[in-house]
Amino acid sequence: MTGRQRFLAALDGRPVDRPPLWLMRQAGRYLPEYRAIRGKYSFAEMYKTPDVATEVTLQPVRRFGLDAAILFSDILVVPEAMGLPLDFPEGGPRFSKTVRSLDEVRALKPLEPEHDLEYVRTALAQLRRELGTETALLGFAGAPYTLACYAVEGEATRSFEAIKRLEYQEPEVLHALLDRLTDALIGYLVMQVEAGADAVQLFDSWGGHLSPEAFATFALPRAKRIFDAIREAGGKSIHFVLGSSGFLPLVKEAGADAVAVDWHVTMSDAIAHLGADTVVQGNLDPLALHAPPARIAGEARRIAQAGRAARGHVFNVGHGLLPSTPIEGVEALVTSLRELEA
Repeated sequence: MTGRQRFLAALDGRPVDRPPLWLMRQAGRYLPEYRAIRGKYSFAEMYKTPDVATEVTLQPVRRFGLDAAILFSDILVVPEAMGLPLDFPEGGPRFSKTVRSLDEVRALKPLEPEHDLEYVRTALAQLRRELGTETALLGFAGAPYTLACYAVEGEATRSFEAIKRLEYQEPEVLHALLDRLTDALIGYLVMQVEAGADAVQLFDSWGGHLSPEAFATFALPRAKRIFDAIREAGGKSIHFVLGSSGFLPLVKEAGADAVAVDWHVTMSDAIAHLGADTVVQGNLDPLALHAPPARIAGEARRIAQAGRAARGHVFNVGHGLLPSTPIEGVEALVTSLRELEA
């Protein structure tokens, strides 16, 4: 099977010779070829320049022969295009303007993805041509709640106090913001599918900070709308909510083609909660790639074996690769999964 065939078959729950493999943040600072390019451009210049974004996306596929490439971009391009000035200081991304009132929600610019994020479409189209039929192509976006966290707080925080205040004191403001972001994300992700993405992943990096009840109220209805629109456009979808092991059935209810699982739950327990009719993705601890090759191979076999209880399984780490990730660790993981091929 080609990587693309393997990936799409797993998402459909069809038989595969082994679990397909891609890795969250597979393009990044752990690769010397990435660092060489990063030395010439700012981070924003990299993802806004289609030729550079294309090259960086292809680097890990060339090096490791992964089954899927994921577009090099950032989840915050959507609120940035809606009028929030974005910077990338040393401590992480930051908006210089926040959204904490209905007037500020209404002031957000409606997103026109074909115009405002044309560089994303161009990069995806280039990647589709480069990857051909051999390797799957993924697009992605941040989920409405995660983007709202950044828009309200201005940056990632420990307590997310400002957005929690809206949740409990002014829920109508939070609902309005989430609806605006959802409208934008639907257009953006459908554009990605039309540009050639085989599937798109919705990253809810901060969704795990919600209680199950709050997730059902604020996050779930918007995720359903997004996945329905992706399906209508003919695309596949993956839903990743970091820290969601306590409410995985709610994540499944959103309706994505696959549910991505972080490493805080065993794959066996995740499947037990989600049901054997679910396609799952995950869930190696990213720091496990620092282990000796034999230990990495053992962890890969354990997770792959557990994944057989699901309708389909896409192998991945349970969150993104770190800048300190050893290349040898990734190579050991790739080798160990290839040894599972029937």
